[in-house]
Amino acid sequence: MAIWKNSLMTTVYYDETEANEGEKCEVKIDNKTIVASYGDREGGFTIYEGKNDGTGHFELFCPKRRGRATLHMFKGAKVLEGSWIEEDERGFWKIELFD
Repeated sequence: MAIWKNSLMTTVYYDETEANEGEKCEVKIDNKTIVASYGDREGGFTIYEGKNDGTGHFELFCPKRRGRATLHMFKGAKVLEGSWIEEDERGFWKIELFD
């Protein structure tokens, strides 16, 4: 399993003019799954998890926030990009993978 513990996430909300940049997150990817986790506003953790089919395209879910998301990456890349929906909020995100 590949683990990037010091990754940085940029989150953009469609209804806001600013982005949250440089938020710490952790990403784990193995042959079957992907997990992206980060600290949330309430002092806990938000965890998105999904299947890895080996194509570089991931669909993730977060039951805690009633969220679903996509992430995409090119083979050998160290950047994931995609979109997300949580309840009535929507946006997109980018994760730069760092060990």
